[in-house]
Amino acid sequence: MKDQLLNQSWTRGLWRMSTVEEMAEFVALWDLVQNVQLTSEEDQIQWKWSADGMYSAKSAYEVQFKGSFCSFRPNHIWRAHAEGKHKFFTWLLVQEKLLTADKLQARNWPCNPVCSLCSNHPETATHLCLHCPFAVEVWGLVSSWLGGFVFVPTQELSIEDWWCEAITQQPKPERRKVAALLMYTVWNLWKERNRRIFEDKVANPRMVLQLIKEEVNLRTRACGAPIVS
Repeated sequence: MKDQLLNQSWTRGLWRMSTVEEMAEFVALWDLVQNVQLTSEEDQIQWKWSADGMYSAKSAYEVQFKGSFCSFRPNHIWRAHAEGKHKFFTWLLVQEKLLTADKLQARNWPCNPVCSLCSNHPETATHLCLHCPFAVEVWGLVSSWLGGFVFVPTQELSIEDWWCEAITQQPKPERRKVAALLMYTVWNLWKERNRRIFEDKVANPRMVLQLIKEEVNLRTRACGAPIVS
C-alpha cells in the first residue's frame, strides 16, 4: 500500500473505467487518498464498544442488544414539573424517535436534509437540540438566565448521555425542576425549527429564550410552585 501511494501506482486502473459514475468515484477516492499520512507504526485495532478499546465477550454480548431496549431510567421524564406534551416530546427525543430529516430520509420521504436553524449541517435530533450553533447559543442564554443551573451541552455527548448527565449532576430535590427546564428548552428549539419549515418565520436565540421564560411562568402560575427561584 505504501509503495502504491508514494509512486501513485494505484491510479493505473483508471484506463479500465468506462462510465461517468466510475470516474466520479475515482475522483472522490483521489481526494481522500491525498490526505492519508503514512507512518512507520504498526496498525492497531480498537474495539469501539468498550471504554478501554479492548474486546471482551461481555461487551460483544451487550452490543447485540444496543438500541433494542431503554437503557436509562425514565422516571426523571415522567416526574418533571412540566406538561404532558413536554414529557412525551422529551421521551421521543431521548429515544431518538423524532421525525428529523435523517429519519425522514430513511423512510424515503421528501425533505430538506439540512438543519433549518443553522443551514449548515445535516439535521439530526442530536444536532438540532444540542450541538447546532443556534441551539448552543440558546443553551448559553438559558444557562446565564438560570445562573449555571443548566449547562450548555458538551459537543461529544449523545442525547441520552446528555440527559442523564444533566439530571444526575443535580441534587435529588432539584432534579424535577432541572428536567422541566431541559424540556422547555428542547421543546422550544423544536418549535423554532417547525416555524421555519412550515410557517416561514424566524426567531433569534433571545426570542426563543423569551418563549422559554413565558412557558416557565405559565407553569408557575398554574401550579403555584416556582420552577425558577
